[in-house]
Amino acid sequence: MLPTKNVVLRFPPVASNSSSESGSGSGSRGMDVADQAEETYQLLELPPEILKQVESLKGKEKEAGGGGVFPLTIKGRPSDDAVLCTPTTTFQLRTVGISNSLLVCRTSQSSSASSSSSSSSSKAKAKAKTTPNSVTATSTDGNRPTLELRDTCHQILECVPIAANLERIRTVLRDSAWEGIGSEHSSLRKRKRGSAAQKGEKGTRKGRTWTREQLASVIQASEAELNRGLKDRNVVEVEGRMVLLPPKPLKELLVLLLSLLTIHHTSASTPNVASARTIIDALKDEHDVPPSLCRPVLNLFGKLTIDPEINMNVGEQSAAETEPEWQADVEAMVKQVGNGLLIGLKDRRSDEFVEEWKNEVGEMWADKVDLRLLEGEHLLTPPPATLSSFTSPSPLITHFPLSQLPLNPAQRFADLFLTRPRWRPEEIIPFLRGLTRDGDTKERDKLVQKFVRVVKEKDGTASWYPRRTG
Repeated sequence: MLPTKNVVLRFPPVASNSSSESGSGSGSRGMDVADQAEETYQLLELPPEILKQVESLKGKEKEAGGGGVFPLTIKGRPSDDAVLCTPTTTFQLRTVGISNSLLVCRTSQSSSASSSSSSSSSKAKAKAKTTPNSVTATSTDGNRPTLELRDTCHQILECVPIAANLERIRTVLRDSAWEGIGSEHSSLRKRKRGSAAQKGEKGTRKGRTWTREQLASVIQASEAELNRGLKDRNVVEVEGRMVLLPPKPLKELLVLLLSLLTIHHTSASTPNVASARTIIDALKDEHDVPPSLCRPVLNLFGKLTIDPEINMNVGEQSAAETEPEWQADVEAMVKQVGNGLLIGLKDRRSDEFVEEWKNEVGEMWADKVDLRLLEGEHLLTPPPATLSSFTSPSPLITHFPLSQLPLNPAQRFADLFLTRPRWRPEEIIPFLRGLTRDGDTKERDKLVQKFVRVVKEKDGTASWYPRRTG
């Protein structure tokens, strides 16, 4: 904050030749002065939503007497555009030029010294006569405070809210992904460099493994967004390493879990609750799935009321009382089974696909099957006239995953309209996820206005066509 009265503004000090030649003490001081003269600053303008959180934290600190800090982290690889992350939100950093120059100043150290001691002030004035570049206040300055000019800024960094780049999670973890039941020992155990275990069936080298901290350092997302992205992409932590569970291998594991849940659920009133120990032991003994993988998967698709590790260190009576239970998220499991069946599917009758889906999840969970669970993963097209004329019309289903669409809005809309020249709003909206922050319909509508031409059909419904350019 600037003083209320006028101040003396000086340029930063410059090390003179005499100070560098007069001894080791003054020489080191000369180097310090030279280092200070090279200071540069980049000013960051905080948006209201960040500033509000920072100020609220300060208020809590005063009440509690603590010294907490609101975390702001800049993330990105050297080739990325830098982003600023709060605990819950991601912002793009954009350089903006300003018409007025901003001067970055700080209190002059020599001025502070002169005000603290009259004797040191006299020495400083004497030295000022022999070294013209000194920043010490002269007699003409009186008692006015002195500020040193450290930098002049002609631009600032502006924070623009954006959607986190979460698709990089799949890109980074794809090469070290889980390979499925029967191959988990070779894909999850630690590998020695140069050993045969690092190679797949075709002799290709397996990718590097990533810890949670390493992954967070390259994913441009806040902590809350990263946690949500890992869950949505079926990533679990196994023995300190992040493991991606691809749709097809995951489908086989979830079919087993649904079957075990059907057999071992605790009661008819809670069909989605079972003993976690029973499930883990069955997967280990009958299907060779290690507990180190089972526990994260159970947490991914449900909730463990008590950590199974507890039972290993307690007596039989105590273990019976603290037997952990698994509360399964059956709908999430059914969804991923359907997603695994979709892989590579093209122009199949949707009713046949739904019937196969129901058979995979089992009779007990068949009522959970719904194509709406797979929004953003498939396309439905009308059947050919030759088929619909003899049987009840059933649309054809084709695998069309959101994860394979570009993150750039212009490219995303271009790809969508190359796939279909005409879309219904309810059909295309699931494929716009990831272009804007979750729930930010205003920004999504701005993109629609930019790239979409809305046409009202004869039946009163609206259709979206690509906006003409040029």
